[in-house]
Amino acid sequence: MQLPQLNGKLMTCGGGFETWLQYVDGFTLRHFCAFELIDDPRGLSCLKDYHRKLVEGAVENGFGVINEGLHYRASRDWGELIGFSREGLEDINIRGIEFYREFAKEYDSPDTPMIVGGVVGPRGDAYNVGRTPDAAEAEDYHSEQIQTFKKAGAGVVTAVTFSSVEEVIGIARAAKSIDIPVIISFFVAPGGKLKGGETIEDAITAVDAATESAPAYYMINCTHPTEFVPGLTQGDWSQRLGGFMPNAVAMETLDLCKLGHLEDGDPEELGGQMADLARRFPHINVWGGCCGTDGRHIAEIARQVGEVRGRVAAE
Repeated sequence: MQLPQLNGKLMTCGGGFETWLQYVDGFTLRHFCAFELIDDPRGLSCLKDYHRKLVEGAVENGFGVINEGLHYRASRDWGELIGFSREGLEDINIRGIEFYREFAKEYDSPDTPMIVGGVVGPRGDAYNVGRTPDAAEAEDYHSEQIQTFKKAGAGVVTAVTFSSVEEVIGIARAAKSIDIPVIISFFVAPGGKLKGGETIEDAITAVDAATESAPAYYMINCTHPTEFVPGLTQGDWSQRLGGFMPNAVAMETLDLCKLGHLEDGDPEELGGQMADLARRFPHINVWGGCCGTDGRHIAEIARQVGEVRGRVAAE
């Protein structure tokens, strides 16, 4: 499919809502797996409530939405940890896509397009990075979930919170072979580099070289603007950036997951920081949120980024 964000349409997306489910809705997520909540009546209701507020915050400001996020840990290793067979995991992945499809129908319009996507997360832990798979192993492992997304009719797959260049190369190759658009989002540590020490430029350049530029574009997620902005150096490479999904506050993600309460920061301030980046990077069209963000943040980001783009268009 042709992604509207590649044709200039402003879009948003949400992720990291596991922190919301834990600290606001009171769920205990086994191994941080949110996908199984679609089988829990209250869980399903809370998921719908969270996503509805996110989508409405975008739509009221003229943004489209990439509806995704539930599948972050719905891959084989994590599924097995909480008792899912391969067949059961495939089924719940498909039903997760159906959840987003039915939800998106309510809001889809020519001015506010609704994409339904599937998210993949790292095979291991994104923050306590231990052994990471090489490209061949990653391609084999992640192909299973990506193929299920394709079977379910997802329009795009987004790989989020990745620190390993090798694992990302495998994912990009898998998506290319399955013929589904893929977006790669890196987790950038404070100071603007990946956990392995690579710059954002180095990581993007390496993945493009190894995959014939297979990703549709790249993003940065699960970190605050004050943490990742130092890595946004000048250069042609930055044209490959297509979006940002910031955390609500500047704090180590592992700490955010252990606080026992939600740190949601200042939505207006975060919107202003995203608006500053919208001025700096006029080609970027995806402006989302990650840990600690909700519909309030998305609405403020969409409002302020939209105002910046409106002024530029009027000049």
